[in-house]
Amino acid sequence: MDQFNRDTEEFVGWLSDVAHVKQSPKITVKDLRSSNEGRAVVATEDIEKDETLFEIPFDALINIETSQIIKDYPSIQEKLAELGQWNGLVICLLYEWEYLGEKSKWWSYMKVLPTSATLNGLMYWDEEELNNLTPSLVLERIGKEGAKRMYESVLTFIADNGMKDSLGNISWNDFLKVASTIMSYSFDVEKSDGNNEQDNEDDENEQPVSLKSMVPFADTLNADTHKCNAHLEYDKDSLKMCAIQPIKKGEQVYNIYGEHPNSEILRRYGYVELEGSAFDFGEVPMANIRDSLKIKFEVDDKFLDWVLDTLKDDEMIEKFFEDEEIVLDSYDCYISGEILTELVLFLQIISTFCTIPGITDEDNISKRSLLSRAAKKCIQLVENGMVTRSCSEVWQLAIRSRLHEYPPNCINYKPDFADNDDINKIREGMAKIVLKSECQALTVCLDSINKQYKVIDDQKLLNNIIKRRNEEDKGNKNSNKRQRK
Repeated sequence: MDQFNRDTEEFVGWLSDVAHVKQSPKITVKDLRSSNEGRAVVATEDIEKDETLFEIPFDALINIETSQIIKDYPSIQEKLAELGQWNGLVICLLYEWEYLGEKSKWWSYMKVLPTSATLNGLMYWDEEELNNLTPSLVLERIGKEGAKRMYESVLTFIADNGMKDSLGNISWNDFLKVASTIMSYSFDVEKSDGNNEQDNEDDENEQPVSLKSMVPFADTLNADTHKCNAHLEYDKDSLKMCAIQPIKKGEQVYNIYGEHPNSEILRRYGYVELEGSAFDFGEVPMANIRDSLKIKFEVDDKFLDWVLDTLKDDEMIEKFFEDEEIVLDSYDCYISGEILTELVLFLQIISTFCTIPGITDEDNISKRSLLSRAAKKCIQLVENGMVTRSCSEVWQLAIRSRLHEYPPNCINYKPDFADNDDINKIREGMAKIVLKSECQALTVCLDSINKQYKVIDDQKLLNNIIKRRNEEDKGNKNSNKRQRK
C-alpha cells in the first residue's frame, strides 16, 4: 500500500472514530488516480434518490467557531469574526495545519488535502504558463494583488494579537497553500442557532449567517457540472450529503461547486472539465465591439467615447434602463447560446444611433436629444422581440473579431495529458481546454441574435426616429414665429 492509500485509510477511520461522521454502507472512498480523479466517493450498491450518503456534525468542521485557536487564544474570537470569514478561516487553518500539525484534531483530514506541489490554481502558475491562457479574460481575475494584501492583513493580525510564538513565521508560500485550499475546498455553511422556529415575523426577512468552513468528507467528492448527483443539505446540528438522483453501483458520487465555466473552475479550484463545463461562456470585450462599430459605420474613437459616456452618465437615459447598466467592459455569451438582454439593448441603441445621417456633425445638445430618442425607441423594439439588421451584423463582426484572437484551431483540441505528467504539460493542457471551452461558447453565440429576435430593416426604425425629430424641429420653428409676432 502506497502513502496515498495509507493516508486514505487513516482518513476514513478518522471520519468515524474522531469526527463521528455517519456514513452509508453504500459508499466508499476509492483511488481514481488512474483516471486523473484522485480520491473519489463511489457507490458500492444502488442508491435511491434522497438517500443520505453521510452526515457530518458541525463540530467536525473547521471554522472560526470550532478551531483550537479559539481555546488557546480566547480573546481573539470576536476579532476573528470582525476580520471576515476568509481571513478568519485562513488564520484558523494556518494554526491547525502549520502550527499544531500532528497535534491537531483534524490532522488525518489535513493529510489528504493537497500540497503546494499538487495545487493548480492560477496563483501557482508562472508567467509562461499563464501566457498559454491568452486571450482569456480570466487572466484579469487571478487576484494576486488582493491575495498579497490579505497576506499582509493576516500577518498584522498575528502580530497585534500576541501570536508570534505560534504563527510568527508564516511565509507567503504557507499562506498561499492555505488560501488556495480554502478557495478550492471550503463551503459556506449556514450557522445553526439550535432553533428552527422563527421568534417573530421579522426574523423571516433576516439573511442567514454563514460560516466559511472546511467540511471533511464533503470535499472528497469530485465535482462535475454535467454529472452532479448529490447535494449538501442542512440539518439542525449537522450537514447531510444526499443523493439528488438514483446512483448505480460502481458509479461515482459527484457534487457541484457552482455554475462556473471552465475558466473559473480552473482559477478557483485548479482543474478543468475535459468535455467542458455545462456553464461555459465566452467573453466579448468592449474593444471588439468598438472595432466592429468603426468598421461598420466609419465612426472614430472620439465619437464612440462620447456615446458610451453619455449612455453611462445621462440621467434621462438611465431612467429608460431602470438603473440597469448596459455599457459593460465585456459581455458574456453562454454555451447554451444565451446572450444577455443588456448586450442586445446596447448593440441596438449604438447601432441605430450610428446610422442617423450626419450624426457626427451634430452639436452635443442635438446628439444627446437624438440618443435619448433612439434609446427609447430601441428599448421598445427589443422588448417586442425585434432588432435591426445592423445590430445583428455588428454582433457577428465582434464575435468573429474576438475568435480571431484565439490560437488557430483551438476549438478542436483533444486533451493529451495525464495526472502523472509533468506539471507544465498538465497546465498547458488545462489552458488549451479553457480556450477551447470559450471558443465553443463564442461560436455557438455567433447567430444568437438572429435566432432569438426577429431581424428587421434599419430604415423602418430610423424613419421613426428622424420623423419624430423633424416634427419636433418644425414645432420649435412655429413656436419661434408666434413669439416674434
